[in-house]
Parts: sequence; C-alpha cells; structure tokens
Amino acid sequence: MYLGIILHLCSKLSFVVGSYTMHFFLGRYLPEAEYGVVGTIITIMNFEYIFFTDGVRQGMAKAISMNQYEERDLIRTGLLFQTAIVLLFFGGTYLGAPLIGNMLGDASLIPYIRNLAFLLPFTGLYSLMLGILNGHKAFRAEAGTGIVYPILKLSVIPAVLFVFEDAILATQMGFLFAAVVISLFSMFRVGQIRPAFHSASSRMPKGEYARTAASYLLLFGASTFMMNLDTLILKRVSGDNEIVGYYTGVANFAKIPYYLLTAFYTVVLPVITGSYIQGRIGEAREKIADVISLVLGFILPVVAVVSAASGHILGLFYRPSYRRGENALALLIFAIAFLGMTLIFSMILSAADQKKLLAGLSIGMLAVQAVLCVILTKQYSLTGTAAATWIAAGGGMLVSGVCVVRIFGTFWQKKHTLLLAGNAAAYVSLLIFFRKVQIGNFFVLAGLCGVFYLILAGAAAWKLDLPGRIRSR
Repeated sequence: MYLGIILHLCSKLSFVVGSYTMHFFLGRYLPEAEYGVVGTIITIMNFEYIFFTDGVRQGMAKAISMNQYEERDLIRTGLLFQTAIVLLFFGGTYLGAPLIGNMLGDASLIPYIRNLAFLLPFTGLYSLMLGILNGHKAFRAEAGTGIVYPILKLSVIPAVLFVFEDAILATQMGFLFAAVVISLFSMFRVGQIRPAFHSASSRMPKGEYARTAASYLLLFGASTFMMNLDTLILKRVSGDNEIVGYYTGVANFAKIPYYLLTAFYTVVLPVITGSYIQGRIGEAREKIADVISLVLGFILPVVAVVSAASGHILGLFYRPSYRRGENALALLIFAIAFLGMTLIFSMILSAADQKKLLAGLSIGMLAVQAVLCVILTKQYSLTGTAAATWIAAGGGMLVSGVCVVRIFGTFWQKKHTLLLAGNAAAYVSLLIFFRKVQIGNFFVLAGLCGVFYLILAGAAAWKLDLPGRIRSR
C-alpha cells in the first residue's frame, strides 16, 4: 500500500506542478476579469467531469478488485454506462449552453460552454481506463498515466501565445488536445495488462454495477460540486468577473491538498475492499491507521504552510491585488483538506458497502454548503464564500470519521495526536512569522515554504520510521 500511495503522490505532484504552471501563465498574462472568465469556464468543465470521471471509474475499480466476476463482461458494462452518460451530457451541454449562460448572467459564455461538450468523450474513456488499472492494483501504470496528463495540458500555453487570438478558446483547445492524447495512451496501458484479466463463470448484474457506480457518482459529485459551486455562487451574487478572478486564484491553491489526498483514496479503495470482503477487519483497521499517519505527517504540513503564507503566495504568484483573497485562501485550503479526508473515510465506508450512508452524507454536505455560501458570500464576500465550505466540509469529515470507527473500530493512535499537535503548534508559529515578515520574491517565498515543509515532514518521517516500514513491505 505504501508503494502505491508514493507512486500516486508522484502523479499528483506532477498534476500540481503542471496545473500551477498553466495558471501562473494565465493569471499573469490575462487581465483579472478575463482570468475570471477562464475560471468560470474551467469550473463548469469540472462540473461536467464529475459525471463520467467518477462513479463509473470507482465502480469499475471496486468490481475488479473483488475478483468475483468475468472481467471482460465488466468492462463491456462499464463502457455501456460511460457511453450513455457521455451522450447524455454531450447533448445537455451543447443544447443547454444558452440556459447555463443566462443562469450565470453572462450570455457571452454560451459558445465556450458549447465547446466543452467535445471534451467529454475522451475524458470519459480515459477515466474508465484508469478504473481498470486501479482495480488490478496496477499502480505504476495508473500513476504513470496520471503524470503524462498534466504535461499534455501545458499545450494551453503555446495555444494562447501563438495559435488562437481568443485566450479562452485557446485554453479549451489545449485541454482538448490533452484529452485526446491521454485517452489513447490510457487504452494502450490497459492493453498491456489484458493477460491478467480475471475469468469467471459469474457476471456482475448490471443493476448492481449501476448502484455501485451511482453511489460513487453521488459522493464524488457532491465533493466536486462543493469545490466549484462556491465560484459560481460568487459569480452570481457579486456579478463581478474581477472578484471571481481573485477567487479563482484562491481556489487554485486551496485545491493542493485535494490533489494530494486523491493518491490516498485511490489506493485505499481496492486495498480496504479486499481486506473487508475476506473478513480481516483488524488488518483493515491497521491500514486505515497507516493512512491517517501519512496524511497527518505529510499532507497536513502542506496545508499549514500554504494557509499561513496565503497572502504572500497570492500577491507574488499573481499580482499584489490578489492579496485581497488572503483570508479566503487561509480558510479554503483547510476546507478542501477536510473534504479530501471525508472522501478517504467515504472510500473506506464504501468498502463496507455503506451506500445509503454515503448518499445521505453527500447530500447533507452539499445542502449545508450551498445555503451557507449564499448567506456568507453576501455578508463577507470572498472570505464568506470560503467559510461556507470550511463549515460544511469540516462537518462531513467528523461524521464520516465517526462512522468509520463504528464499523472498523478505533484507528486513532497516540502518534496521531502527537502529529496533530505538532502541526498545530507549527501553524501558529508560521502564521505569526508570515504576517510579520515581508517577502518580495516568489522564489524566495517558495524556498522558505519548502524548508518549513521539509522540517515538518522530516520530523514526521522520523516519528513514523517511514523508510524502515517501506523496506519491510
């Protein structure tokens, strides 16, 4: 499990580097208002993606990892469901573009929304292929594919500079190029593991597959809605593309822990599913404790450092005017970390087939966030928007964590308390430091943040004896 998490962390780091390179260029090259339009289009695209990048993918991974059904039939079923979903949303996106644009109060978005429809088939195929690789625990192939994708998306930069006069259209064309190439590459990687496809006399009923995929779709749909609904509500409430541009910068950095935590729940699902089905609850509980240790030791320090340095990061990465989102980023990055932990706990609960519980949790979090976002955004602008997600995601994390304890037993250990306390003390110190010290160069800031992170992560690695545990496994 440790090797799988490390490989996926490398994949997510590649995603983070590629994504922030792209946004660094766009945020500096474009005026704030135009960057706000790009942020709105990317947000709509993220909404589209949840319906075929998640659900069918996780359902496929879980079904394959059970080793109970004829795999080729499973893949045909997955392709059938994915095709139906893609066709449905292709039509809805293309034909419904005027409705979406008018709902957001900006008819100029309509042609860009229509363009999004052409990304869907390739992204859907890529996602399904990743589900097959994950179900086989082919973490090396899955992570390698994930490393290539963000590199391909950097084609946005030459498209904006040299190919298209319209920067928003250029961004979409860069995304389309990446989606086409990565879908073909992921099919090639799946083709390499075809000899390992499981053969069995029984076939998974399509209704059971649909219910499994639907439970994941609802769960990941709620989380993706939560990470993007705030931007659209801010756009609707404020009607100001410049403010949306500031919040787009905030949201880009706030999503760092989510990208990293996806490495954990991607590996947790097939591993915990196998242990639970075979009745090895103690072993599953031990693996859950290991995941919590890694999150507290290596992900929480990222959150602490970025939150503490939020104003410097926004002002130096983009422009000084972006410091307006300092408090919003300080809150939102914790909120997204809470959401990522909720997904990890939810993946563990899904291994125990808790579909109804996950559905209730997903709907509850989304409802709370939507209501609070409208209220708090009107009162506190950017900071209120971020606070709404902080409250909803924090509640979801606590509820899902308690549910995991009820099913698998207490996984929290003394070392977890020590790691949490150490991060809390470091956060307070860093917050004071960055609020008092002025830094004028982004690379100096990045170096300082890197040093602080290495100190915290190094202390955690020593406490957890991580090198020895990796060698022993």
